[in-house]
Amino acid sequence: MRSLKLLLLCYVLICLPAFAKQADKSAVVSASLYRKLSRVEKLINKKSYSKARKTLINALGSVKKGTYEEAVVLRTLASLYAMQEQYSKAAEYLSKALALSVLPAKQQQQALLNLGQIYMALGKYAKAIKILQPALKANPKLDSQMAILLANAYSQLKQYHKALPYVEQAIRMSKKPPESWYQLNLALLYELGKYSAAANILEQLITKFPEKKQYWMQLSSVYQQLKQYKKALAIRDLAYKKGLISKQKEILELVNLYLYVDLPYKAAQLLQSEINSKRVKGNSKNWELLANAWTQAKEYKKATLALEKASQLNPKGALYQQLGRIYVEQENWSAAINALTKALQKGGLKNPGNAYLLLGMSYYELKKFNKAKHAFIQAKKYKKTKKSARQWLEYISSEQEIKP
Repeated sequence: MRSLKLLLLCYVLICLPAFAKQADKSAVVSASLYRKLSRVEKLINKKSYSKARKTLINALGSVKKGTYEEAVVLRTLASLYAMQEQYSKAAEYLSKALALSVLPAKQQQQALLNLGQIYMALGKYAKAIKILQPALKANPKLDSQMAILLANAYSQLKQYHKALPYVEQAIRMSKKPPESWYQLNLALLYELGKYSAAANILEQLITKFPEKKQYWMQLSSVYQQLKQYKKALAIRDLAYKKGLISKQKEILELVNLYLYVDLPYKAAQLLQSEINSKRVKGNSKNWELLANAWTQAKEYKKATLALEKASQLNPKGALYQQLGRIYVEQENWSAAINALTKALQKGGLKNPGNAYLLLGMSYYELKKFNKAKHAFIQAKKYKKTKKSARQWLEYISSEQEIKP
C-alpha cells in the first residue's frame, strides 16, 4: 500500500508542471486551471490533502465536460485519494478519466497502469487483468511494469500458467529487471514443476547476486530434483568454498551428497575437518557418519578410530558391538574383547547374544577358555545364538578332554 501511495504521489508531482507545455493542442489546460493545479501541487507537498481535494472538486465543476481538462482533474483527484489510501474512490475517479479517452497515449498508458495498481491494492485481481491485458495485447511494447503487474495479478489468482508469460515478457522488456521479478519467475516455475527452466533462472540469479546463499542452495536442490546429483554437488561445493556454507545442517548435507555420488574420501575429509574445527558437533551420530565415510573410502584404521569415538559418546552399546565385530574380522582379539565388554555393559543391544558369541570367540583365540565358556553360556540364553553357543561349548569341552 505504501509503495503504491508513493508511486502515485511522485506521478502527480512530476506531471503537474508539464500540463501547460503539451505539444498536442488538444492536451493543453487553460491558465486558470494551471494555476489551480499548481496550487494543488503545493498543498500536496504540505500534505494538506483536504484543501487540495476541495480545490480539485471546485475545478471539476468549472471545466468543460468530456475534455482533456476534465480528464486531468479526474486523474489528479484519483491520485489524491490513493495517497490517502482511499483506493475505491481513487479507482472510481481514474476510471472516469480513462473513459473520456482524451489523454495522450503516454498519459493514458500511465493511467491504465495506475488503475491496475489500485485494483491490485484492493485485491481485485480480475479487474486489474481486465484493465491491463487489452492494453498490453494491443501494444506489446508497452511499459514492462504493466506486464509484471499482470503476472502478479494472475499469480494472486493462482493462474500460474497465465502469469508465467507475462513475467518473462517483463524481464525481456527491461534493461535491468529487479531481483523481485526473477523471484516471481522462479516461484511460478516451481509451482508449474518446470525445474529445468527454474535452474536457468537460478543460474542467472547466481551470476547477478553471487553473494546470496539462498540461490546457490536452491539451484543445488533443483538439480537434485532433476536427479542431476553431480551438478547439485558441484554447485553446493562451490558455495562451500566461497564461504557461503557454514551451518552444521548444510555442511552435513554436503557430506551426504559426496557420499551419494560415491566420493566417500572427500566426504570423510570434509567431515573430519569440520568436526575438528567444531563447526560440526563431535557427537556420536556425526562420528558414526565419519566412520561410515572412512569405511567406504577403505580407510579402515581411520574408520575404526572414528567409530571408537562414536561408541564412547553413545549411551547404548550398539556401536561398541559394531566395533567389536570389526576387530574380530581384523583378528584383533584384545581390542574386540574390550569393545564387546563395553557394549554389554552399556546395554540396549538388539542382539546381545551375538555380542556374547563374539566375546567368547575372542577369549577362545587368546586361550582364555574359562572366560570363553562363560561368554558362550550367556550366548546360549538367547534363541538366535543358542545353537552356535552350544556347539562352541561342546567343541571347547571336547578339546580339553583330548589334552593330556
